[in-house]
Amino acid sequence: MNKLLVALLTVFMSVSVAFAADPSLEDLKNQITALQSEIDTISKRVDVTERHTALDKTNLSIELRTRLDSISYNDVRALPAYANDMMGLWLNNTLISGAGGSAWDTNGDFWNDAFMQNYQQDFGALYTELMGTSEVAQEFQMNFGALIGSDGTGNFSNTDWVDGMIDFAGMTGLADGNMNGVTDYQDVVITVAGMNGLDLNDPAQAAQAQMMANMMAFAYLMSDSTLSSAEAAVVKSMFKGVKPRKYDTENSSMFTNKLRLRLNSKVNNNLSFAGRLVMYKSWGDSNNIRFFDGTFKSMYLDGNSAAVPTDDSVHVERAYFVYKNNIGDMGYHFSFGRRPSTYGPGYENHENSVLGGSPVASIIQWNFDGASLQFDFDAWVPGSFIKFCYGKGFEGQWGTANALSANNGLISNPNVDDVEFGGIIFKFYDDEQYKVWYNYARGIGVTDGFTGMVAMPFYISGKDYNLDGEYDEYTFNANYGGYASRFEPTAEIGDIEMHAFLVQGENYGFNWFASYNLSVTHPDGRSNNPMFQFMDQDKLLGSDSSKHGNMVWVGVTTPDLPFTGGKLGFEYNQGSKNWINFTAGEDDLVGSKLAVRGKVYEVYYHQPIVDNKLFATIGYQYFDYDYTGSGNPMGAPTKIDDVNGLHAMMPVVDKVEKFYGSFTYSF
Repeated sequence: MNKLLVALLTVFMSVSVAFAADPSLEDLKNQITALQSEIDTISKRVDVTERHTALDKTNLSIELRTRLDSISYNDVRALPAYANDMMGLWLNNTLISGAGGSAWDTNGDFWNDAFMQNYQQDFGALYTELMGTSEVAQEFQMNFGALIGSDGTGNFSNTDWVDGMIDFAGMTGLADGNMNGVTDYQDVVITVAGMNGLDLNDPAQAAQAQMMANMMAFAYLMSDSTLSSAEAAVVKSMFKGVKPRKYDTENSSMFTNKLRLRLNSKVNNNLSFAGRLVMYKSWGDSNNIRFFDGTFKSMYLDGNSAAVPTDDSVHVERAYFVYKNNIGDMGYHFSFGRRPSTYGPGYENHENSVLGGSPVASIIQWNFDGASLQFDFDAWVPGSFIKFCYGKGFEGQWGTANALSANNGLISNPNVDDVEFGGIIFKFYDDEQYKVWYNYARGIGVTDGFTGMVAMPFYISGKDYNLDGEYDEYTFNANYGGYASRFEPTAEIGDIEMHAFLVQGENYGFNWFASYNLSVTHPDGRSNNPMFQFMDQDKLLGSDSSKHGNMVWVGVTTPDLPFTGGKLGFEYNQGSKNWINFTAGEDDLVGSKLAVRGKVYEVYYHQPIVDNKLFATIGYQYFDYDYTGSGNPMGAPTKIDDVNGLHAMMPVVDKVEKFYGSFTYSF
């Protein structure tokens, strides 16, 4: 611009000179210098004005929260020591030796000496349980009988598995003791009894011979970490007979920093942009990969990338533009980008802030990309609007080819299709004292997980030889190195439908809200993930039929208290057995309280220090879980008191107490 003005002035001066009366060259130079100085001054004024104009339309604000959490986990269910060590030795191939023993099986009974010395009594109790009459025992006996060729009425047939066990034990050349013309499992029992001088006509000695043969069968069963489907059924039912231990643990102090950079710009009254960058860091942590504990919180996903404390990485939590206009008296706007889909209606009191997101917080708090279209009816009803929302929870054809999925490369599974989100937000009324909301949302073609990163404590691979969708062979692999791996969905499992009703009000300075929520599943499909199939977690809420769940959520905060000016708040929520939502984007360290299948009590106090630009918060939460799998669509929820060893391969939390305190700077 400056150069152009100088050039124009130079031409102008030249023309002027041509028609003027003979000025000197020195006069011309002085005039040009003076003009240049004047142009520079004007230019600076213009730049300042333009910058002010631009800054008036761009806004940057910062929020920094430093928080301390003290968490106590009570009555956690986990494998008892003997089952945990049995699992570890098995995965390390040091639980069972072959015939002739080994350095850690000096007595040649196939079993690790140290394991049997430490846990013989516990293992004996498990054996007694499995030989009993309980439902679990009957399941085990049926599966074990099928493996060894028993028809359940005392008759046995020859099976390849029994032949393999005889070879494993070095018992070739068995006599046909029961005279049925074949070598079967009963011949093994008869031989064991003969070798140990036991009389099979004596019930007690017969039971002892049976137990010794069974221990030999267990040894063969777990002699390597690859199981046929029949062997896997026996091992699963065996772990179901394991009674979990209870223990308490805690994280007495965990500090986190959460930094939010809000970026807003406004071109004019019709067009604007909003964005939010987030760093959520645990003090002393430098990694965003965690060991899998059975919850979304332990996985690094697109949906919770800014909601779980990790390292100092900055994530784009929100970035979207809004175009708004009118059709007659009706306003409308549309928007595309990364959605404001967390901390929506209902969460204002808890966060001590104005409305933070679009969907009602009780059903959707999940980062995703998408679009919305809203029509405003406040020309007729105060604050009323309807908003149509769309988002994508998983892109199935980009970077996903199921390379890690089933069949060990023998066949190519079809790609898993995208997961779509659709919803309608209805704000019926808002006169700034009372607000009435309804939110419908549906996850369409929900998959058995989302693309992410995680470190599995162990993993299971599988082979489906007859291509019937059920694995014929499972191989267990330990992950002693803590190696992280990419997690991929392997199949669609159905749709999840959610409804939220929310009423908010303000009376005598008390801000209150009440919300009722409903979830409905529409199962369609089964996971191809071998671990999910082995753990009986391969279907949507563990069923082929639709399941209904519900959740209530209420809360109230006081007006500014005398003397302190602070506000005291209380919240309570209770979810049913089959309650399911998408709130993994809630940044609670324990996990989303609004996803809990059970009860959560919370009390908090916000104290302004420099107005609300710096305020302190202290609070207490009590989680009382009634069922397993809160927030997880995979597998049937199980009552906490009924958790067995198969469930407890991952820790199952019963109750959690948490105290927290924070300072929040916001400007």
